[in-house]
Order: sequence, then structure tokens, then C-alpha cells
Amino acid sequence: METYESVLKRMQGRFAELSGFSADDASDIGIRLKVLAGEVYSLLCGTQWLKNQMFPQTAGGESLNLHAGQRGLTRKNAVPASGSLTFGRAQPLPYDVPVPAGTVCSTTGEAGARFLTQEDAVLPAGGLSVTAAAKAQEGGRGTNAAPGTVTLMMTPPAGVETVTNEEAFSGGADAETDEELRQRLLQSYAVVPNGTNGEFYRDYVMKFEGIQSVGVLPRANGSGTVAVYAAAKGGAPAPELIDKIREELNRLREINVDVTVSAPEIVKVPVSLYLSPASGFTFQAARDRAEQAVREYFDGLPVGGPVVLAAIGKRVMDTGAVHNCHFETSISTDRKLQVSQLAVPGDILIEELGGAA
Repeated sequence: METYESVLKRMQGRFAELSGFSADDASDIGIRLKVLAGEVYSLLCGTQWLKNQMFPQTAGGESLNLHAGQRGLTRKNAVPASGSLTFGRAQPLPYDVPVPAGTVCSTTGEAGARFLTQEDAVLPAGGLSVTAAAKAQEGGRGTNAAPGTVTLMMTPPAGVETVTNEEAFSGGADAETDEELRQRLLQSYAVVPNGTNGEFYRDYVMKFEGIQSVGVLPRANGSGTVAVYAAAKGGAPAPELIDKIREELNRLREINVDVTVSAPEIVKVPVSLYLSPASGFTFQAARDRAEQAVREYFDGLPVGGPVVLAAIGKRVMDTGAVHNCHFETSISTDRKLQVSQLAVPGDILIEELGGAA
């Protein structure tokens, strides 16, 4: 697209050609030319923006939502993590202690994620603990929590002394980005679902919030059977989401077709690499960025997607913090996975590359 300077230069040149003299920058005409050039440039920018919004390959924001709507797709909202909270005491009481639904607990730290119980629970007389289903107050990947990290009670029930999550909170996912929605939209044009092919099942399951990729295996258990494997970003979806998808697909399935829906088998893939930091970076800073790049690579893998070391290496080098790197091939290797498997990072070992790096 033409720049403001180019528009102004072209206008000044045309004025000089028609009038026989150049307009001084401080003159009334010179100022008017600059103002008019600015308006023309703004019009060109608006026209370019409009052209971009006309096609799904370049549209963004609400315009991309409208393109997706033409294919029956909607942008996925952020999904809160779900799990359970265990409330307890050191010594039992002679009476029941109610733990009402909506009890708020949190992880530690200023930006700790908050979790709300989803059901009423009762710590019985003489008992020391009770467990209740809980869900994050807000959506996003940041609401996933490791076991034993939810330890603060924001609204402590009377008689309850401690809280913890014995198992991890999982299933939290960020809202779908423009690029993620665009990829899903373009895929819907590439392979048209017809109600019977694998793309029909894949396309339908991908509409659920919290699902990032889907594997479909026709004839999984013989003729007339289809196995569907649904995965969240970097892990398995919440069990209740799998149940909901199963219910929906069994309602829509073809006659005499048996459809099974499950989370993929999680395959932990260890990664070990040596690196030397780029100029201006400490090893620790380079290490942190490299580890983040490795995790982001795995987050983007679909169900059945292979693990390719060269692709991981490119991600690491693209951080700009790494001068050179190589993998410990006795630990890190390319991995081919089945359509029922999802690769996640196992142990990530990063050490400094010695010698002439």
C-alpha cells in the first residue's frame, strides 16, 4: 500500500507541474497539501482494511467471526479448569459442618486463580474431610492447577480449617485466537463434511469449547464403528466434556453406526537438549525461553501428530535467545503417534552447550 510520504510527494509534484512552482512547506497551500495527503492516506488505509476483511485468509476479529458463521462455526470462548476440592480439619467435630456451593478457594500469589465449589457438601460429624466438585471462576489455561496448589479459602466455611486439591485442575483453555479460528475455518473449506465421512465427526467435535484437535478412526472395531479421540490444548479434556460430546454424536450418528468418544492416550515425550545463549542473554534467560518454546510446540500438536525434533529446534532458535543448540539423541527422538494418542512434554532437560559453540 502507498505510504503517506509517497502520497504527499505525488501531490506536491502534480501541483508543481500544473502551477509552475513548488509549494513551500510553511505556506497555506503546502499545509493544505499535507492535510489532504493525510486524508487520502487514511482513505487508502480504510480501503486496505476493508479488502483484508473480505477474505477469511486475511480477516480478523469480528469480521473473521462473520466468515466463520457462514460455515456454521463460532469462536470458542475461554474454558475454566475443573476438578475437586477437599476440605478438612485436624480434629473431628461432634456435629455436621456444611460446605455450601460457591465456596471460593484460591492458589497462592497475587494473581492466584480462584475456584468455586459446584455443589453443597457436608463434613460429617466425627469426619475429618469432605470433597466437592469445583470449577475455576474464570476461563483460561492459567486456571489449570497442579495437585496441592489450591490451599487458600477466600470464603472459609465455619468449622473448616484446610482446603487442598488432591488431584490437578485440568481442562482450562484460552479463548480461540484469530489464527486458530482461521485454521479451523479454512479446513472446513478444504474437506467438506457430508454427514458420513470422518470430517463430519471431526468438524462437529471441533465446535466444542475446550477442544483443540480431534482424531477420527473409521472401522475402529470393525465395520460400522467409528472411534473419536478429542483432545484439549496439551492434554485431555474434562470428563464431563467427553460425556457431552459422546451424547451429541450418538444423537447425530448414522443408522447402524457405533460411535465411541474418548480422550486420547497421553504419551509423555522427554526432551533433552544443549544450548549456548545468544549475545546479550544469560544461559538462564535462554534456557527459560527455550523451555517455553518446547512447551508451546507440544501445545500445538494435534491428536496423532508426530513429534519432530527439527521443528522443536526451529522453535528454540526462533526465540532469538539461543545461538546454537543440539539434542541428546539418546533421550530425544522423533516420535510417530497413532491417531488415538497425543504427545505431551515429559521431562525437559536443558543444559549449557560447552566447547566451541
